Amino acid sequence: MSKFDATQPKQCAGATARTFKVISIDPTRQVVEEVELNANSLRAIYNHIGCQCIDVVCSQQKGDALTVDDEALLLDPQPPAFRFEGFNGRIHGIAIVTGCDKRGNTITPKMTVDEVRRRVQFIGDVYTQPLITVISFDWP
Repeated sequence: MSKFDATQPKQCAGATARTFKVISIDPTRQVVEEVELNANSLRAIYNHIGCQCIDVVCSQQKGDALTVDDEALLLDPQPPAFRFEGFNGRIHGIAIVTGCDKRGNTITPKMTVDEVRRRVQFIGDVYTQPLITVISFDWP
């Protein structure tokens, strides 16, 4: 089994084999809430967000980060959007806040639902032009 195989459950630290708690941000319903995913796996994250490719953005001081649909800007129409304090841009579609331990394992976020709510501004149906930035550097 590949370590990146989304079809196989990957145990996240701090969660049981059957559940995984995250904070979900749903701009369609304009709701921020704690949810418990049915399985503790990458597939469960894909299913909750409704995507096939994710990106982890906007790392927070406590080790938490925002996981988003990496292809939401390519959809027609694009899903509703929101802004997240500390991230320079719009985020389209459902996103989740997860935590991370010192070894890089996904864990329950340290942020509370109320802390996340204070960082979210729902902006609804807007169009965001997809942008790709390539950064090159010399590798030793």
